Amino acid sequence: MTDTHPNSVVTFGDRRRNAPNESAAGDISPWEVLRGVWARKEIILGAFLAFMVVAAFWLFTATPTYTVETRVMLAPRAGEISTFDNESSPLLPDVQTLQTEIQVLTSRPLIARLITDLGLASNPEFNPALRSPGFLRRIAVAFGMRARHPVTDIEEITDVVLSRLEVYQKTNSRVIAIVFTSVDPRMAAIVPNRLAELYIEQQIEQRTGVTSEATKWLAEQIEELRDKVQKSEAAVETFRTRSGLFLTDGSTLPQQQLTQLNSQLSTAEADRAAAQAKLSNARELLASGNAVNSAAEVLQSPLIQNLRQQEVALRAQIAQMSETMLPTHPRLQEEQANLADLERQIEKEVLKIIEALENEARVANARVNSLRASLNQLQRRMGELNQDEVKLRALQRDADSNRALLESFLLRYQQAKARAEADAQAANARIVSRAQQPVEATFPRMSSALTFATVAGIVFAFLVTFLIEVFARGFRTGEQAERTTGMPFLGLVPETETKRGTPAPADGIIHNPSGPYAEAIRALQGHVLLARVGERRARTVLVTSALEGEGKTETAASLARVFALGGYRTIIVDADMRDASVHKALNVSRRPGLADLLMSRAAFQHVIRKDSMSPAHVMQAGTPIANPTGALASSQMHWVLSALQQTYDYVIIDSPATLSAADAQVLAKAADVTILVVKWSSTGRRVVARALKLLSAASSRRVGILLTRVNLRRYRRYGDEALREYPAYPAQQRVAAHRA
Repeated sequence: MTDTHPNSVVTFGDRRRNAPNESAAGDISPWEVLRGVWARKEIILGAFLAFMVVAAFWLFTATPTYTVETRVMLAPRAGEISTFDNESSPLLPDVQTLQTEIQVLTSRPLIARLITDLGLASNPEFNPALRSPGFLRRIAVAFGMRARHPVTDIEEITDVVLSRLEVYQKTNSRVIAIVFTSVDPRMAAIVPNRLAELYIEQQIEQRTGVTSEATKWLAEQIEELRDKVQKSEAAVETFRTRSGLFLTDGSTLPQQQLTQLNSQLSTAEADRAAAQAKLSNARELLASGNAVNSAAEVLQSPLIQNLRQQEVALRAQIAQMSETMLPTHPRLQEEQANLADLERQIEKEVLKIIEALENEARVANARVNSLRASLNQLQRRMGELNQDEVKLRALQRDADSNRALLESFLLRYQQAKARAEADAQAANARIVSRAQQPVEATFPRMSSALTFATVAGIVFAFLVTFLIEVFARGFRTGEQAERTTGMPFLGLVPETETKRGTPAPADGIIHNPSGPYAEAIRALQGHVLLARVGERRARTVLVTSALEGEGKTETAASLARVFALGGYRTIIVDADMRDASVHKALNVSRRPGLADLLMSRAAFQHVIRKDSMSPAHVMQAGTPIANPTGALASSQMHWVLSALQQTYDYVIIDSPATLSAADAQVLAKAADVTILVVKWSSTGRRVVARALKLLSAASSRRVGILLTRVNLRRYRRYGDEALREYPAYPAQQRVAAHRA
């Protein structure tokens, strides 16, 4: 901080001048920001009160809303047609399933069904077409931009319902929360409950539809399979009839015949072999001369056995008679004749037996040949029948497959019907918690809302003040001005009243010589008195500003009067030929001045006037000219300044604003010192830096910063150090400020 007490006045030469840096103009000290925020207590309080008023108005005018929740738990799916025969337990719903069901709950078709079911289209809360038209709508209707009687739009109603609805999954669970907000507590409870019910009903309807479709499909397939089975079995029987492949005892008739023929042929061949063996034996005995009587067939003949018995008895009788009779005995001869006749009969019978054996052998052979021929024919027939049997088996397999499939579908159909009846009212979700009609509004809650509004109001107030302070354009302390610009701080001038009838600031030097304004100008006078240019004191003082309206003219006029009242020969020169205003600051009439002198239209004695309220002299701007900058940069202007310096102790020059014209740069080159007047807490820091850059580029002379139009009440809030920066602040007022 800069102590500018008269006993230790800081002059232009006591500060090292740095080149003004525009980037430094944006530097912000955190401590200064906090101090500036605290200095704006009225803004903090005003912003807080404004926020609280708005919050209170909103709280008392806001329509209360009621929010309730219905909970639906997803249960494992069961009883579906496609998995009715699955014995494993159903899988639990995963995250994707839960998210899918949430999308179903918020689907527009289900919401539209809810709107129709509850008649929400007739409720103005959900149907914008039934609401009272607002001011803008009435204007739109009056100009024909909107229909007078808007048509109910189900999509718009659906959007309104969806905006009041929130569906989400409860953390780490299979429970879905259905949250609904309404201005009607009864409706707030009805809507989520009914939505959950419609969701479950929709699941049941979908399940019933799937079951019906599956049962219908199975019935259609069964009818088709029945036709196929009937046709395939008919084809089997038709082919069997056509091919003669009838089944008896598990085999076809040709197969049985073939078996029987094989058996008969074997028997016939055995019989033929036996007959041929007997015939061969008899023929061998007859051919060898042996008696055939020993043949088994002969021995087994009952007639031959009887004849043999008679022969034996006759021979015994002949033998007995031979003992008593002579061979010529008639009886003996008769018996012998009977014996011979008997032997002929036996031989005849033996021949008959041999003939019978021959016949038997021929019959057996013929039978074998017949059976073999039949067998060969049947075998050829079986070759043909085998081909037919292959076709028959294929037809039979087709018929069996159709029959098995039909039986399977009949079984599935019966099970599906039984499962459908059992699961007719089953769903994969159930309501575990129904919404109850709330008693108190969930929003706004007065206690919590007021607490939140208070905290938010404090934050808002400090934030607004912080932003105002951060984005404040001007300087509020001398330390800021010196640190930012690198130029010496010459003090600050308090703001004067601008009411009608109050004296001008320069007049305040005369009317109130001990006031804060006069003290501030005298402090500035101290800086100028101590300023040196080489070995001599500074005598030409240029007073300028970065922008118009910062108080440069009134400062120049006041400084001239202070010097004049202090006994110094002083003249104030109005070099602002574009907008002359020194005569207004000193309350004198407009006269010829500097422009007329430079244009050789008047002499010194015609353009210099005495101030009416002080010993100071005044040279006004005079008649406007076309090129003021050129005139001020001319040798004539240097001659005028030299002449004035020889006559007066101090020459105070009031110039145009630095950024509005180049006049200030030209005059800064000719002046000993330059005072840059900056409006307190108003003129932007970058603007000041740019003006200083222009002045520094024009002259190597010193430039000092003077803060004008300072609000003392606000300035005191920057702390005691800020008060010490203000040298003209009376001691009694400092004590009062400290007490405040």
